[in-house]
Amino acid sequence: MDIDRGVATVIIDRPDRMNALHPAAHHALSDLFDDLPTRADVRVVIVTGSGHRAFCAGYDLKDNLETGVMEIALTGFAGFNARTAYPLPVIAAVNGMALGGGFELALACDFIIAADTATFALPEPRVGWAALGGGIQRLPRAVGMKRAMDIILTGRTVPASEALAIGLVSEVVPGAELMAVARRWADEIVACAPIAIRASKQVAYAAFDLPDLASALDMDNFPVSRTVMESSDAVEGKRAFVERRAPRWTGT
Repeated sequence: MDIDRGVATVIIDRPDRMNALHPAAHHALSDLFDDLPTRADVRVVIVTGSGHRAFCAGYDLKDNLETGVMEIALTGFAGFNARTAYPLPVIAAVNGMALGGGFELALACDFIIAADTATFALPEPRVGWAALGGGIQRLPRAVGMKRAMDIILTGRTVPASEALAIGLVSEVVPGAELMAVARRWADEIVACAPIAIRASKQVAYAAFDLPDLASALDMDNFPVSRTVMESSDAVEGKRAFVERRAPRWTGT
């Protein structure tokens, strides 16, 4: 992991196994994701894979055959997929194949930047499984039910160009530019007030799950809305705008 100017870059580093994860890797990533929100020097997380072939090819089935053990952390695949209210913004920089749990990991992130060679698939039905670790739950939320179901029910591979067309990814770039572009997006988030980013993320996800628009527009349903609007950073943002200078955020 690397931390630089508020951005933590988490690299899945098992290129000899297409960055597929075995139990130790799941638990190590879970501990890492637990730690990152406690650090004052981390505002945004970028998750990517080592090398150019794979972001993450899912569970390491070769390790399973060798050890007879199949285990993930309580926090889900990659120590992340079962989390539903992670406080930090997380960007997936998908550098190659994102298969099964690897695709589910990308879906669990807030948004995805993809290399032009990236591919996405939930191939579990082809081996008698189902993508129950978040894939079949999150994909319809990301692209709509009809688009999601043809991917889920066939186990087919989605190229980066199609992923962009259906709104699955935010940007597709040449592989050599992937991390620089992901960093550009992360820096834009870092430039915003930390408390405003936390509130925006919390309200966006919570409002999505409410039964109607009226409920989503009722700020009484989101106590954090009052917190952010009454924060010192809200005052600082207005003052900096009027004074035509960069704001100095305190996070409060």
